[in-house]
Amino acid sequence: ECERCKFLYTNPRPDSNEIQRYYGSSAYISHTNQRTGIFGKTYQHLRKKAIIEKEKWISKHISLGSILDYGCGTGEFLAYCRTKGWLVTGIEIAEEPRKKAKENYNLSVLSPDALDELEEGQFSAITLWHVLEHVDKLRETLQKIIAKLQSEGLLVVALPNSNSWDAKHYKEYWAAWDVPIHFYHFKKEDVFTLFSSLGLNHVETKNMPFDAYYISLLSEQNKFGRKNWVKAFLLGFFS
Repeated sequence: ECERCKFLYTNPRPDSNEIQRYYGSSAYISHTNQRTGIFGKTYQHLRKKAIIEKEKWISKHISLGSILDYGCGTGEFLAYCRTKGWLVTGIEIAEEPRKKAKENYNLSVLSPDALDELEEGQFSAITLWHVLEHVDKLRETLQKIIAKLQSEGLLVVALPNSNSWDAKHYKEYWAAWDVPIHFYHFKKEDVFTLFSSLGLNHVETKNMPFDAYYISLLSEQNKFGRKNWVKAFLLGFFS
């Protein structure tokens, strides 16, 4: 914890080469895209609903144009945005999800190194859905990403809240700590401080309710060795 601003971060943490093996884990569902079993099927169903809501929310704030999804995983969000008329670009650190995005949706997904090759002011919207907590060089990477945004563009950042009710309830078993993959553990005030220092204006804060159920399920698994569906649903609803 930073003694001055109280920001939480993972220390020590893997380097850029070592971190890849964690993303290759079969437990990392957003990259494996698991579709079998109750959990896999439920995850897929809720993700489809969440993707529709995400695109609606973005379209409420900005007209159709070009969108960059930084940390796009296997490409489901971008594939849906393309059906709504967006010009889509994806960036993803892990090689296997990039391959799946190409195979499943014919998306051309770039590695993070390609960010420098994109034009400045190219995108009307840039999204980071649960990505920023994974980024190694936080401020440097954000400055590069923001440079690719149009002057009146929209940046959307989704993050776990380390000061949330479920984080306090589950404590060390809270699934969204997700060490060592999560390098940073944001609170709301951390987000406002960071982005205002980078010259951005806050538009809206919105909860992502499906995430609370997902994290509760995984936290139950961490604490008790099983998902406890009914209990997790109730705690997720409360959170």
